[in-house]
Amino acid sequence: MSPRAEAYYAARGCHVRLWIGFDSLASGSYAACVVTRPRFLLAAWCLGVVAGSAMLARSAWAQSPSSQAVSAPAILPLSQVRPGLVGEAVTVFEGVKPEAFKVRVLSVVPNFLPKQDIILIRAEDPRVATCGIAAGMSGSPVYVDGKLMGAIAYGWSFAKEALAGVTPIESMLAGRQRPRRPPGDPFLADSAPALTPGRWAQPAAAPALADGEPRLLPASLPLTVSGISDVALRELGESLRPFGLLPVRAGGSGGKKPAAAPAQAVQPGATVGVALIRGDLSAAAMGTLTQVEGGTVVAFGHPLLGLGEVDLPLVSGEVHAIVASLASSMKLASPLNEIGAVVQDLPTGIVAELGRHAPWVTVEVMVTARGEKKTSFHTQVALHRRLLPLLAGTVIGSALNEAEPDVTDMVIAMTTRLNVRGAGSVEVRDQLFSSEGLSSRVLSQAHGLKALSDLLGNPFEPAVIDRVDVDIRVEYRNDVAEIISASLPDERVRPGETLPVRVVLRPYADKEFVEVVPVLVPRALAGKTIKIDVASGALVRPDVPKPESLRGLMENLGVSYPGKSIVVSVSTPDSGVSLRGRLIPSLPDSALDTLRSANQTRRADAYRVAERTLHPCDRLVSGRQELTARVRPIGSSKDRP
Repeated sequence: MSPRAEAYYAARGCHVRLWIGFDSLASGSYAACVVTRPRFLLAAWCLGVVAGSAMLARSAWAQSPSSQAVSAPAILPLSQVRPGLVGEAVTVFEGVKPEAFKVRVLSVVPNFLPKQDIILIRAEDPRVATCGIAAGMSGSPVYVDGKLMGAIAYGWSFAKEALAGVTPIESMLAGRQRPRRPPGDPFLADSAPALTPGRWAQPAAAPALADGEPRLLPASLPLTVSGISDVALRELGESLRPFGLLPVRAGGSGGKKPAAAPAQAVQPGATVGVALIRGDLSAAAMGTLTQVEGGTVVAFGHPLLGLGEVDLPLVSGEVHAIVASLASSMKLASPLNEIGAVVQDLPTGIVAELGRHAPWVTVEVMVTARGEKKTSFHTQVALHRRLLPLLAGTVIGSALNEAEPDVTDMVIAMTTRLNVRGAGSVEVRDQLFSSEGLSSRVLSQAHGLKALSDLLGNPFEPAVIDRVDVDIRVEYRNDVAEIISASLPDERVRPGETLPVRVVLRPYADKEFVEVVPVLVPRALAGKTIKIDVASGALVRPDVPKPESLRGLMENLGVSYPGKSIVVSVSTPDSGVSLRGRLIPSLPDSALDTLRSANQTRRADAYRVAERTLHPCDRLVSGRQELTARVRPIGSSKDRP
């Protein structure tokens, strides 16, 4: 709304006084000048100068950090809400300017959520009658007689009327008083530096409205994405859809001039979002801002993901259009500026602090194919224990699908480097074969992504990932051989001898061939039945001690066998122990009993591998076979030369 101005002219000396109000944002009274009656022209000039100065002051105030600390309107308690009350809701239909539409209170639904009622309303506006309650309207404030009643948060799928459920504002504001975790959690920013204005960097929940059932459900949040491949988008959507996030392509930052000034970005009814990915790829869950008070924002009216205390980037946004649908309409919106950080993700909505900077994790992917083509993807993803593996996997999968979209036979060499704050880095190498291109099934086999989850979920100390670098080399060839059989010269073997294990491999569209792997049978296994496991190196976990610290875990994660190898393992029920981060192999039974004493819980853990042989190959190996043999006792007649 335009600023209001009132001018009062006094008699005789024409005392000019100007009052300007800025819609509850700021107001001021300015004494202009005193002139004699014949100088009305000079009085008018003074009035214009003062008004212009006041407007400049208003503009400077709106763009200053202090402009974010605004006063909130009075609230309408739930106890005073009655059927028949008429009010207005505020949301963005197009662009960045919030607009009001008429609503009528129908009823109060008691105990809709545990100890929480909702207010049932009907929108009485032609624009809303066409599209219904659209995904992205979550958080739209509802006012009755100028008092804030709550935020639109729920709707019906396939509804014939524009009915909505409103989360009472009292429930939403209670989230601001929720106790915060003690300081020291590295996943939550300890300080809140001011954000630098500018665009994005360039380098258990409920089902969505489209569920189809005639029941009141949280209005979906459009998950605005750009630069993400169709395959990666589908898989990301499947992971987040149970939380009511509706993936939709709507463009990212793109580098164009921001459409929203700071004052517009933080007023009730404005479009805001929670950013998950930015850069060459972007993803943000877009909704509506409900209330701003003292630099604190509440929005959405229902949870984002229900994560509790978080530290995720809050962004402003613009709406391109509302796409009407019989199932569930949605706002087509794009993120704009980063304006703060979400600090609470609660059942009644999100709470954010303006001007706070949320942490990001740099994820860079380099793809090289045909020995010469290099494609790089520069992104940042939100730092959160539960979200980081999913978001990083989305970035990697999308980069691969975009760089090499062929669905054909390929050999993939993947190196993943994870930088852990204060603990150094770990490098994980994978060699993979795929006959179906770079699918999610193939990526799920990569130890690099598993290592990321292992670090974030380790039991020793918080592992804050600062950076993820992935280097992928793709070769289009079917260069893999499957292990189809393995054999020994005899069922009974002598202790201390070297066995020639005959491994038969079958390559694609070629003749079978044999690799002979020499395997030593330890003398300590005399008289025992042993198992001989013949497998691809990619399927075998190396002998590593049970970690006792984060650094020990990182050392273990960096150890692996190449996919271009055959690993033959000889094992028995008990062959050695892992004790305090070290492996002690081939122990006699008496020593095992001592180290594995039953009178304490912190004792040695047995492991079963007695001997392991690594046999390099000139191509990737797949498959696994198993043999059983009996080791002759020492001193038997057949054991003598």
